[in-house]
Amino acid sequence: MDLVELSKELMFKSTQKNKAPSWLLTELVIKKGIELSEKYSVRKDLVLASLYLAHTIFDQVWKGKVQKNHPKLSSDFVKIYLDEWRVDSTDKDIIINSIEAHHDKVPTKTKIAEIVKNAECFKFVTVEGCLIFLHELGLRGTSFEESVDKVIQKMEQKRSLLTLDDCKKEAENNCKEIEKLFKNLLKPEKTQ
Repeated sequence: MDLVELSKELMFKSTQKNKAPSWLLTELVIKKGIELSEKYSVRKDLVLASLYLAHTIFDQVWKGKVQKNHPKLSSDFVKIYLDEWRVDSTDKDIIINSIEAHHDKVPTKTKIAEIVKNAECFKFVTVEGCLIFLHELGLRGTSFEESVDKVIQKMEQKRSLLTLDDCKKEAENNCKEIEKLFKNLLKPEKTQ
């Protein structure tokens, strides 16, 4: 069995059921996970499986109970699948820690978990990710001004959780561009 494909299938079904998070954001996370796992020479299959499984329990409600607790809810949910897929106990422990630690409530125990945390956070510190999230909020009926505020809040939250120096540096540059973009979007144009 291909752990990554099984994890991807489970996440896709969960995304359809939960109507969140955006699959486009998931694709951004996976892209960053591939990049970081190669850069830091860690097992890509565990990084990608963890990234797919980290949001299997999720909700659209901004800062709601499910959103706040999704790392633990998701890790509890996927344990039965990891057993069913016959993932060995060491790999299972790495995946569970990676899922639970991606929001800083639980410490990372491995480089894989740290990479998962950084890749997951990175989606909200890119212009592309912020625009996807802005669009997603619009589809949910959130006003433009409130959506921009939420995008900036999410960007700041995720930037503060980054731990890898190269990710922090890249995020700083990206965040300047994001702030500039949204400042210009909210500023009324002057006519002459």
